[in-house]
Order: sequence, then C-alpha cells, then structure tokens
Amino acid sequence: MALTAQEAFDLSKQFRDFAITVGNHRFANWQTLTSLQRRDLEDEEWSLINASSDMITKAVGLALDESKSSIRLIKKSVRKAKRSVKKLKKVSQIIAIAAATVGLGAAIVSKDPGAIAKNAKLVLTAAEILPA
Repeated sequence: MALTAQEAFDLSKQFRDFAITVGNHRFANWQTLTSLQRRDLEDEEWSLINASSDMITKAVGLALDESKSSIRLIKKSVRKAKRSVKKLKKVSQIIAIAAATVGLGAAIVSKDPGAIAKNAKLVLTAAEILPA
C-alpha cells in the first residue's frame, strides 16, 4: 500500500503541530529551563519541523505494510506525544518524546516499514506519562 498525498500531508501537519507544542512548552517554561534544556528542546523542535517538511516533499508513494494500521499507529503516536508534552513537567521526558518523534519522522522519510513501526512504538513508549 502506498501513502496517499493526503495522508502524507496529514502526517506532515501532525509533525509540524507537535513541533509547535514542543516550542510552546519551551517558551512557557523559559525561566525554569536551563540553557542546555532550552537548546535541546529547540534542536528537537527544528528536527521535527525538518521532518515535517521532508515528509510532505518525499512521502508520496511511501510504501507501508498492507493495511492502514501503520498510518493509524503513526498518527496515534504523534497525538499521544503531543498530549503528553502538554502534561509533563520533567524536561528530560519532553526531550525524550521529541527525540523519539524525530526518529519516527526519519523512518518515514527513509521509507522503511519496519523502522516506521518500531519508531512509532518508541514514540508511544516515550509518551507514557511517568511520575515527574
């Protein structure tokens, strides 16, 4: 099954929206973050924006497995990551979620179905809300 142009657009938008969520968290918590944490969050934000851009450019025709389940898993993982960032207080967890999502974006762009599934699950795992 190939990823449609609309699905590629939707995924790209989800990654961009998540990048904005990470950026909003960085600015909302500016005074409590260290300069290293600010930089790490900004780096992940830019990586997510770049992944979003790459997806919209390259993802049309991306071969995923035989069902729509991969696309649903990707969308679910990014939605969960976004919700978790809004609830978490521990910056290291937010950075971990953003980094896992960047890995998912790279897997999508690489057109590797196995890596896509693996990285989508890593995002879900990272987005599990743990005690801060």
